[in-house]
Amino acid sequence: MDSRDVFIQGKNVALKALSEDDVTNSGWYGWFNDAETTQFMQQRYFPNTLQKQRKHFQDAILGAANKIQLGILPKGEKQIAGVISLDNIDFLNRKADISILIGERRFLGKGLGTEAITLLLGHAFGKLSLHKVGLGVLSGHTAAIRSYEKAGFVIEGILKDEILLDGKYHDVTRMGILAGDFKASL
Repeated sequence: MDSRDVFIQGKNVALKALSEDDVTNSGWYGWFNDAETTQFMQQRYFPNTLQKQRKHFQDAILGAANKIQLGILPKGEKQIAGVISLDNIDFLNRKADISILIGERRFLGKGLGTEAITLLLGHAFGKLSLHKVGLGVLSGHTAAIRSYEKAGFVIEGILKDEILLDGKYHDVTRMGILAGDFKASL
């Protein structure tokens, strides 16, 4: 990895610009074929291939005007362990959504996701001058909800029967954090 790709440096994780090397040499595209990794995602219904991941990289990352997607690189590692995004960036209303995936299981539960979220929120509120960042998470995904709460998100509401998984509808918990609340927590 080229150190010039590091966009935001944290204590235990760096957020880096994604590259064709990440598409080809990391586990990135395979994470979306893993049943455990995608158990709370609708992506699991569609197989992912290296070619699809390359197209996603070209179209949705390099070609996006309202999205920032970065690789999560744990300290001392050469390959990304996950990805994090600011999606649907709305510069008029100064808001965006955040999403994260830790795809390499050996890095789960080590606090890297919380640190990555905190780093990207710092960028969103500091450099981009956003006012609010939100997200949606399946209501049954309690580990994710706890992680988001650790990063300062609060539950704003429940969207009933929002997602169909395995023939059953599931609620989605909407969470958000305001710039002032994030800055006060630092």
